Amino acid sequence: MRRSERLWHLAYKYGMGESFTGMWVEGLETAEVARRISADTAAKEKCRWADLLKGVNIGSGVGVAWVGRLNDNWTQILQRGVESLDVLPALSAGNRRALLVSWNVNAVGDLVYAIDGNYATAFSVTRPGRRRGSDPHALDLYAEGLQFDAQDSSWENDPDLPAGWMEYSAWEEARLEGDIPEDDYEDMRPEWMDLLEFAVNGYSPPLATCITSALALVGRITGRELDEAWMNGVHTRFLITRR
Repeated sequence: MRRSERLWHLAYKYGMGESFTGMWVEGLETAEVARRISADTAAKEKCRWADLLKGVNIGSGVGVAWVGRLNDNWTQILQRGVESLDVLPALSAGNRRALLVSWNVNAVGDLVYAIDGNYATAFSVTRPGRRRGSDPHALDLYAEGLQFDAQDSSWENDPDLPAGWMEYSAWEEARLEGDIPEDDYEDMRPEWMDLLEFAVNGYSPPLATCITSALALVGRITGRELDEAWMNGVHTRFLITRR
């Protein structure tokens, strides 16, 4: 695994390679976080990640927020299914900071940063130098040394790429450009099954690097990256209902 992709692979390990929504807020306890994101504060329970969706039909207009302290200063929120939208101003109100990182199989969203109820920066994760907001360069210092370019091709000769990725990619490109039905994988090498699973979950080396860079930037601000210790912990699940 390329170190520059490590946090995408962590998200993938926990079923979030294809779709991810994470928020971070400074100085709020769990119950107050739930209130500010309009979650059901009465429908809560402590659980592990493996039980996060137990008893929840996220296809029926219901979602979950998994909320827990990241460290003494920051709380981390992961959402699945229906999500709390446009809540960073509410989270950051009261002279606090809040961040949002999200992606799905079709696109990676901007890294959004709010301060004291206002959007400060929308920082493009995939287009170098693209910034918006009242303080568009507020995160530039934290971004030093990270990579935010979905068109980057420097990875192509990296010996730490997933084994066989270049060969698989060439085969997949030839297959899609030919007359083979899109769902016909009979001629695919058996050892490429894991690579196919990566691809189905939105993996590509430059995008995995962009996503990892976004999560690493958040870690620089909060003082702790998303990690296995947190993912393996017990946190509070709240329900979110589409309104």
